[in-house]
Amino acid sequence: MRALSLLEEYQPLRISEFARLDRCSQPSATALLGKLADRGLVARTADPSDSRAVLVEMTDDGVAWLNDGRTHIGDGLIPYLSDFEPDQLKKLTAGLSELRTMLKTSISE
Repeated sequence: MRALSLLEEYQPLRISEFARLDRCSQPSATALLGKLADRGLVARTADPSDSRAVLVEMTDDGVAWLNDGRTHIGDGLIPYLSDFEPDQLKKLTAGLSELRTMLKTSISE
């Protein structure tokens, strides 16, 4: 899910840029994105600005898979979140939003 989430946020990406954002080696990124391509979740195309480079972006199936995964995770959290009071949910939402911002800043550095 993380790989597809990164692509959703930053696509299209060169494999080297994906590796930097995912904080993995380029060979690891190539292998991971290759597996996702084999499953039809991402597509690889030649970079129009540099024919030696490859761009990767999500397919419609990749978008659907990511959305389904998020729904599944959300559904799993509902029993726990239903015990929270409205003010607790607001605080949790604010804290998670701040964490997301911090993580996005960290990724882009």
